[in-house]
Amino acid sequence: MSIKSIVSAYESLDALDLRVLRVIEVGHRRFEFVPFEVIVNWSKKPEDLVSRSLRKLNALGMVIRYKGNYTGYRLTFAGYDVLALHTLAKRGVVEALSPTPIGVGKESDVYVGDAVGGGKIVLKFHRLGRTSFRQIRRFRAWIGDRRHITWLYESRLSAHAEYKALVLTYNAGLNVPRPITVNRHTVVMSYINGVSLPEAGDFEDAESVYWRIIEDVRKAFRDVGIVHGDLSEFNIMIDLDKGEPYIIDWPQWVPRNSVGALDLLRRDVLNVTRYFTRRFNLDVDFEEVFEYVTEGVEVGEKSLEEALEELIGSEGLNELMGSESEEEFEDS
Repeated sequence: MSIKSIVSAYESLDALDLRVLRVIEVGHRRFEFVPFEVIVNWSKKPEDLVSRSLRKLNALGMVIRYKGNYTGYRLTFAGYDVLALHTLAKRGVVEALSPTPIGVGKESDVYVGDAVGGGKIVLKFHRLGRTSFRQIRRFRAWIGDRRHITWLYESRLSAHAEYKALVLTYNAGLNVPRPITVNRHTVVMSYINGVSLPEAGDFEDAESVYWRIIEDVRKAFRDVGIVHGDLSEFNIMIDLDKGEPYIIDWPQWVPRNSVGALDLLRRDVLNVTRYFTRRFNLDVDFEEVFEYVTEGVEVGEKSLEEALEELIGSEGLNELMGSESEEEFEDS
C-alpha cells in the first residue's frame, strides 16, 4: 500500500477509527489477533459502532481479521503508519509527505516531508519482516520472553535504536542527519540535499573525503562507544551543497563493548577502504587505518543487552524497548 493511499485513507478516518487502531496496537502486547470482545471493552464504545469501525479499517487494509475459534484483529503496517503519522501531525512535526519514496530498502521506506512551519524533513518508516532476520534475532536477544512480539514492535525497536544512535553521534559532532523525533516505527530527521557515495561522481580530493569518513567512524568508536555495524558506500551520502560525507542508516549499530563489535568495526573500515582504493586508487594501508581507529581503546566482550545498559543506562534501555504505543488512549 503506497503512502499516498495511506494518507488518503487516513483522511477518511474519524476519532473512533483511530481509537480502535490504538486499542488493537496495545492489545498486541498480549494477543497476535486481539479478540473482538477486548477491542469493544477497551474502546468503551457500543459494540455496533466498534464493529462498523473494524469493517471500515479492514476494507482500508489497516487491520486483518481472523476468524477461527474466536474473531480477532491484527494491525497491518498501513494501520501502524496511520498511527505514527497521526501522532506526528498532532505534535506539529510533519505537514505533508511526498507521494513517492526517495529510498526503498530491505528494512525501511524513506520519504521526504514538509515540516510544519516550512522546510524539508525525512521520514524513515522501518519495516522489519521483509528479509531482516539478523535484526529480528538481535531484538529477541534483548527482550527474551517479556512480551508477545509482532513485526510492528520489532520495527519500532529498529526505529528507536536508529534514533538513539543518531542522537548519540549527532551530539558528539559526527556528520549524520540531525535527529528530530521518533514515533513507533518512524524516525524523523533532517533533510540532506545529497546523493549516495556511488552516485556522487569523482571528487577533487577523494582522500580528504575518505579521511573525513574514517574520522567519524573513529569518533563513534572512541568517543561515543558505538560501531555502525553495516557501513558501506551505499549508506554514505555526499552533501551536494557542502561536498561533505554523511553516514546514514544506523539501525544495525552495536555498543563498542558487545561481543563481536570489533569484528563489525573491522568490516566497516574495510568496506570503506576497499571502495576508495578501488574507485579512486587511494593508496592507504587498511591495517594501519584500522589501528588508527582503535588505537588505545580496550573493548569488552559483554552480551548485547549488558553492553547497551552500560552505554545508555537501564532507564535508556527500558525507554528503547518500551511501550508499542506512546499515545495509547489519548483522544483524537
